[in-house]
Amino acid sequence: MRHSAHQKILAENADGGVSAGKILLYILAILFLGMVILNFLSGFGIGGCVGVLELNGEISTSSGYGYVSSSELIGLLKSADERPDIRSLVLVVNSPGGSAVASNEIYTYLKGMNKPVVVYMADIAASGGYYVSLGGDYIYANPSTVTGSIGARMGSIFDISRFLNNSGINTTIVKSGEMKDIGDLYRPVTEEEQEVLQSMIDGIASDFLNIAIEERGGSERFGSHSIEIISDARILTGKQAYGLGLVDALGTRQDAIDTAAAMVGLEPDPDTCAIEFSKDFFSSMFSEMGRGIGETLANKISLNNFKIE
Repeated sequence: MRHSAHQKILAENADGGVSAGKILLYILAILFLGMVILNFLSGFGIGGCVGVLELNGEISTSSGYGYVSSSELIGLLKSADERPDIRSLVLVVNSPGGSAVASNEIYTYLKGMNKPVVVYMADIAASGGYYVSLGGDYIYANPSTVTGSIGARMGSIFDISRFLNNSGINTTIVKSGEMKDIGDLYRPVTEEEQEVLQSMIDGIASDFLNIAIEERGGSERFGSHSIEIISDARILTGKQAYGLGLVDALGTRQDAIDTAAAMVGLEPDPDTCAIEFSKDFFSSMFSEMGRGIGETLANKISLNNFKIE
């Protein structure tokens, strides 16, 4: 009798263990199914977040302190476009400009994105920073934002030939063509060379201006008067830019987020998903240590390449 009772208790415990295991499996299955349903519904306008991506620094085709790599930024834009939970995107631009090539790459990619993109121009979105902003579906500026500068320039070309001559130092350059050493600091630039360089800068600036005209032509505030003013590549405040039709609205970062939410049927003050550049511990540490030096050098050194800056 005792043996039979003991077997009965063991059997009951065994049944209880199986039931607990089944309950756990049911819970996991329900959670998984819930995630699948939420993921599915987000694709139909239910739930989801507004992605926020910040572009801070000089725009470049390469990465480095104070620079925003076009390839890295495009990689983040691509990942945001592919994530089903991100319904729309706010690109916060805080840049004085940079490489003409990198600016065009980012602008072109933004134009091809599947999700709505709202640009918020922060402290400064001038030159290449404005070029990039033109790729958005809607542009916000703060009234005090520094923007405009729709043009191109070349880094300073130094001539130290007189200094070398006075010091008794001579230089000999072997080249295959008359302009192979154009911009060399060991001799002055000739008038013919300056015309060649000017034509290149004018061409880049003309392309930039034409894109601005094409993108902003739909604004009722943008017209021949706007084109006349921006053609000299002047900088403008956000308020002035709005008056000329260069931006769609004046507002705050939150206004831009709310507009991005409204574009996909989300309520105001939506959930946001930060899309950030990845940095390891040592990169972050050395970036902070070199901030003062980096900012000083960035202000003092001008590279001899073409920039929309």
